Amino acid sequence: MALRTNLSKVVNNFIRIRTNFYHSLIEVYQPTISKNKEMLMDILKEKADAAAKSELGRKMKVLKGFYNAEIRPPRHDEITKLFSDLALVREFIKTGSFRFLTVKQIWLLFLVSLEIYLWFYLGETVGKFHIVGYDVKP
Repeated sequence: MALRTNLSKVVNNFIRIRTNFYHSLIEVYQPTISKNKEMLMDILKEKADAAAKSELGRKMKVLKGFYNAEIRPPRHDEITKLFSDLALVREFIKTGSFRFLTVKQIWLLFLVSLEIYLWFYLGETVGKFHIVGYDVKP
């Protein structure tokens, strides 16, 4: 019994001494850590400002604008508009109204179709990094 109480006192003293040691370390080094942290944050802010003002930063800002305007996935209202437009095209073909188009309207539809085809072709070319064929390595 006496051994158990002595052992518990030794353990408690050890824990108390260790805790006091850590608290004293924190008190000594905390101002240095805070000062270094503030200096590091200032340096990071300066570097971020410099990067934002650089040529790459300006290009990234333009790229973000293009992404928001052109590359982002379609929203729900745009998809519903697409389905309604496809229904109009189906109705246009089903009723035979295409026979009453003028040459100017047909030419315009042809140019729009060609533009869409060339978008696809350009996307394929960019995706495979070659103009002709895919770069297949054995």
